[in-house]
Amino acid sequence: MAKANRQQMAQGSEADSAAAKRRARFWFDEEDQPSLTADEVAALPDPLPLLPALATSVVEVIAGARPVDHLASVLSDQVYEKLRARVVLRARANATLGRPALMPKFAVTRVHSESPVPGVIESVILLTDAARTRAVTIRLEPIHKRWRATNISVL
Repeated sequence: MAKANRQQMAQGSEADSAAAKRRARFWFDEEDQPSLTADEVAALPDPLPLLPALATSVVEVIAGARPVDHLASVLSDQVYEKLRARVVLRARANATLGRPALMPKFAVTRVHSESPVPGVIESVILLTDAARTRAVTIRLEPIHKRWRATNISVL
């Protein structure tokens, strides 16, 4: 019996590692994702003005000072849902502690962006206030001929 359980666990771990390898591939390695031509990438609007505005808006949404719906047009569905869930948790915590939602006051101190592959923009935006500096990482990809944030992290 114990031997059978060990064999099942070994088979399960092999399947888990194969699934992890499949998840670790980048989207541009997938066969079902269309690749953009240089002309299509050049036809997209300049993403650089979008980055600081999006970073500040995300921090305002997390603070509860801006509704997440304001960003729906520039976020992918997955990012929107994760941000919405984070806002709900933050609102519950603030309500429990009796804290009001305040508009954060900060300045964009640095924007760094790179394009690892055509049609993908990866960036880091530094936001500084009196107490600390935050880094917001944003990955933009073209979806339906518009830039959409497919990954956002706030550190």
